[in-house]
Amino acid sequence: MTGLPNRLRRALLGGGRPFNPRAAENARGRGVPQGGAGAERAGIPPVGSAGAEAAEPPPLPPTPVELNAGLPPGTAILKVWKDSDAGRESYGLQGVCCCGIALAYQRQPQQVRPSRLTLGDLIHRGDDGESPTKTLIRLRTWSKDASEGLKGFLSEIRRAHGDDVHMIIEDVTGYGLPWELLRHRDKGLAEAWLGALFPIARSVGTPTTVVTRCTGEILTYVAPDMAGDRALLDRFRTTTRDVPLKTLVNVLDTEGDPVSLVYVACHGEYEKTDTPRSKADMRLIEGPRGSEHGISLREIHAHDLLRLEQAGGLVFLNACHSARERVDPDLDNTTLRSFAKVFLDAGASGFIGTMGEVGREHGYDLAKALLETLTDNPDIPVAVALRDYRRRAAAPVVGVPREDDNEAGARLLPFFYAFMYAYFGNPKTTLRPREEIR
Repeated sequence: MTGLPNRLRRALLGGGRPFNPRAAENARGRGVPQGGAGAERAGIPPVGSAGAEAAEPPPLPPTPVELNAGLPPGTAILKVWKDSDAGRESYGLQGVCCCGIALAYQRQPQQVRPSRLTLGDLIHRGDDGESPTKTLIRLRTWSKDASEGLKGFLSEIRRAHGDDVHMIIEDVTGYGLPWELLRHRDKGLAEAWLGALFPIARSVGTPTTVVTRCTGEILTYVAPDMAGDRALLDRFRTTTRDVPLKTLVNVLDTEGDPVSLVYVACHGEYEKTDTPRSKADMRLIEGPRGSEHGISLREIHAHDLLRLEQAGGLVFLNACHSARERVDPDLDNTTLRSFAKVFLDAGASGFIGTMGEVGREHGYDLAKALLETLTDNPDIPVAVALRDYRRRAAAPVVGVPREDDNEAGARLLPFFYAFMYAYFGNPKTTLRPREEIR
């Protein structure tokens, strides 16, 4: 696929007990958290600024629109907006599949913003983290309470196409809803977490790049306490090694040869809102855990990143909280900002980051599995490889544990870490990195 067709783009635009498991001690960050399917097709309402509040749901067009016109085969889209429900924060849903299966705009009482469902605020080393068993039960309950329209939409897609539909999710609410961990179950269909069911490509509203085959050299930064990631890259031809993060960003700011992969393995930081720093402060940490040096989202955003503009490339920030988003009150209180949006706006073909705090060894394991799969199978889309990794991580998770079962909670950490990794960008992006000549 070479980006979404213009016709499609036009249509789319028109309390937990503390849990402190030993397995989570060496994390990649020091984050401090804080209508029925098949209904008559209707046009997706116009979208305002991402994250903007809406007193009323966006109006539907006066005449129905064929939303699936030009949608590539095997692709579906789910749109999520902020909505209002008697003064409560809530969200609206609308979707369509390539074959015409549609989810009419949904406003449901069940779609009120959950107060505790953001993974980065729950699965972490802090004293206010909760047992993963309690989080798992919370997610299963949230999934069962999902609107019948959404559940029916997913069921119809599965019955029509199986489980290999590329699902594009554009969520502009800023609520941090873990769609990859929506559990789907229906009669005659195997139960599955959405992120282990479909290859999911999250969207930040940026038109997808026309470059889907990422080829060329690799640019990297690896923190000194992540030697495994450094060894992982030895088989590839890498251009930058052992340079400061600022230098890496300066390289990306200069036009040059195509880049297949920008790989950063380091710690990440997501500050509390009551710190002296701005509420918008998300940073990649330079050096070992606890270092005060690094580069902020705001600083990277100030660069043009010209290296990605024409050739695309996959950006993989293997750092805690690197896929989270928030507003910047110093600039405005409505626009959602994230590393994903900065790099995709610059021209990246895809982006991988984490929705929370991830164990260091688990981050290495995922990167190793993904890079090996994508290098040995260069025609497999990145979103598919990540979906398959999540499937393997989800396979041992069966049944419902007790909320106070800490042993079960520790066993659930690899599952949650796998699902914290999210892919953004073109759903068909593939990776063809150059291997080192021996």
